[in-house]
Amino acid sequence: MQVGTRRGFLAAAAAITVASAVSACGEPRADEGPLAVAPGGGRPPSAPESLAADGTTIVLGDPGASLVVRLYEDPSCPACAEFETEGSGPYLKRAVRNGGLQLRITLGSFLGPGSKLAVNALRAALDQGRFDAYHHRLYRYHDKVRGPGGITQEGLLTLAGMVDGLRGPAFETAVRDTAHRRFVEASAAALEASPVRGTPAMEINGVLIPTGSDLYSDPDRLARRLKREAGTAA
Repeated sequence: MQVGTRRGFLAAAAAITVASAVSACGEPRADEGPLAVAPGGGRPPSAPESLAADGTTIVLGDPGASLVVRLYEDPSCPACAEFETEGSGPYLKRAVRNGGLQLRITLGSFLGPGSKLAVNALRAALDQGRFDAYHHRLYRYHDKVRGPGGITQEGLLTLAGMVDGLRGPAFETAVRDTAHRRFVEASAAALEASPVRGTPAMEINGVLIPTGSDLYSDPDRLARRLKREAGTAA
């Protein structure tokens, strides 16, 4: 289930399993072509990553691609971690790397100071061209990055050491000095202004997918939905 509302999110965890509909942090609840990637396939080369003109959206893949999936996540959200490791998140990343779509990510920080630190670090990783890899590691090792009080700077720096070419003086300074605090605030405001009531949330070509949809937990169903959307846009 989700917990809270868009204006008053509560810090609560919701478990997701691949066999059930995805839960969220917030309120209750392969064929041919570029999208044809097996849910358990390998990892193609990284997709291009950039900051959109709005200054708050991180774009993975071709910004001109007609098929657009937008994700809303909070780095501290256990449901987001489940989505990104056991749900449909890995499929989306592979589809982006395969050239099938553009993935647009809005990062909230409603789950506390640790979320703000993590969003700042993710933005710093974008400066190094390592957002995708760091984002993946953050959710894969979600429990290990968290201290008793949540995500910590030291945990984020340790995690960066697991990403080739990321941890260096520029990244460390950005993390320790929270150099991207304006981005953190603007990104949080963008999520607050959205129709999203909890995370993870997903839009496909501007249509918000309801919480509880199996598109969050079933990569095969998501692949079929995206294939239909790509055919409509063609």
